[in-house]
Amino acid sequence: MKRLFLTLSLLVATQWPAYADEPIAEQNAVQPIDHGSTLATSDTSALDTKQPVSSMEIASAISVVLPGAASLPHIARLQKREWETLSAFYTARENAPIWAGGEAVLKRTATLTDRLSRADEDGLNPSDYPLPLRISETDSATDRALADIMISASAIAYARDARGARIDLNRLSKLITPKLDLPSSTAVLANLIGSANPGDALAGYNPPQPGYRILREKLAMLRETTASIGEPSNHAVLQASRKPVKTSTAMVAADPVTPYDLMANMERWRWVERDLGDRYIEVNLPEFMLHVVDHGSIIHSTRAIVGKPDTPTPIFSEKMQYLIVNPSWHVPYSIVKKEFLPKLAEDPDYAAKSGYEVTQNGDLVTIRQPPGERNALGFVKFMFPNQHSVYLHDTPTRKLFANTERDYSHGCVRVEDPFSLASVVLDDPKYSTDDLKSLIGKGERVIRLKAPLPVQLTYFTVVPDQTGELHHVGDIYGYDQSVEAALGLGQPRAYAALK
Repeated sequence: MKRLFLTLSLLVATQWPAYADEPIAEQNAVQPIDHGSTLATSDTSALDTKQPVSSMEIASAISVVLPGAASLPHIARLQKREWETLSAFYTARENAPIWAGGEAVLKRTATLTDRLSRADEDGLNPSDYPLPLRISETDSATDRALADIMISASAIAYARDARGARIDLNRLSKLITPKLDLPSSTAVLANLIGSANPGDALAGYNPPQPGYRILREKLAMLRETTASIGEPSNHAVLQASRKPVKTSTAMVAADPVTPYDLMANMERWRWVERDLGDRYIEVNLPEFMLHVVDHGSIIHSTRAIVGKPDTPTPIFSEKMQYLIVNPSWHVPYSIVKKEFLPKLAEDPDYAAKSGYEVTQNGDLVTIRQPPGERNALGFVKFMFPNQHSVYLHDTPTRKLFANTERDYSHGCVRVEDPFSLASVVLDDPKYSTDDLKSLIGKGERVIRLKAPLPVQLTYFTVVPDQTGELHHVGDIYGYDQSVEAALGLGQPRAYAALK
């Protein structure tokens, strides 16, 4: 749909200080607006006879229009709390318009409306951020008030969506629990008002990481050769599957990267903490790899084994606090119930024969595997306490790391070279790889990190190779199709799946 951008040509000649006391022509009194359109516009032949309204008149109209603005058509959809804080923000400034004023204000406003109209460059949908079709200095105060509120609501919606608010992640999976940093209406408007270039400030709510920018640049390239993003298309590569499909890297490695692939992965970048600090661990689950990053450079990499499709590894971030050498394994109840109890029913000595210790307290059965070579956690466990009880650990079945597809665990992440990783994360001369290996067989040993180390479990299915070229890895949990469906890509927009 074609969008008429905010026009400023009639406004440049008139500069309005806040609450200026210009005379207001009688014929320019507040007029009712046709809410079936974005903004009512009058006959252009009458424009020459009307006088511009004052900022005070617009403020008066804002006080009347704002209480019911959330229910009007062609206004960005915000949650109730955000409308309340938006209203409070205007009230605190005596409903003074934010986006109307002199030439300097209008230029700043133009940068904002331009950014909103180009939301598809960041994989967002411009139709989610409505703008006035046009604004004239001779529009009624009501029209000007609605335009001001409309721009503010759209800017707030954009900022929150850029931070990951579009999808109710709990509906996708209870195992997707990132820490979203969603800004309030007050924070967004204060930031934009205080910026010399509100458009750039708004764009800054998108992910700042280089990985996101690579996908964004690729999306811009594809937009030149495919249909317009954000509008329905019959182009074959733009059709999203309605049913989530789990794929392996072997199945998709040769497939072209499509705009929908990019937008799904760009959306997941919004789940990543914006500032993990100078040093952190990143595990990209579909890639089966763990990287330690220090000041933007990868200083250690190792293969990883992640959760099976029916026991996925969660997506979240938390801080590693300590590691345990020679850990015991306290078998999770879910595994006890599904795997151990049936085997114990067949053979009461099964646990003892396998080296496990069983304790029964009434109906509650707990199982512990002591430290040793047969321990399921291997010789090292890396702890970053979290709601999912997930951690990194060694494994006695190291031959599985030779496989390309490595989704075999119950949800925790197994690492190929745990002692090298331990030495890197401890970053202490007294804990070299050999020093740590010398502790094997000497009982459980807890070693705390000098400082908490962020751990980010991510899910990207479009990744750059060593040459920087983007390629597919398997969608092992089917999240690509789920995200695309939630965003309404390739189909009528599914608002039921959105917040």
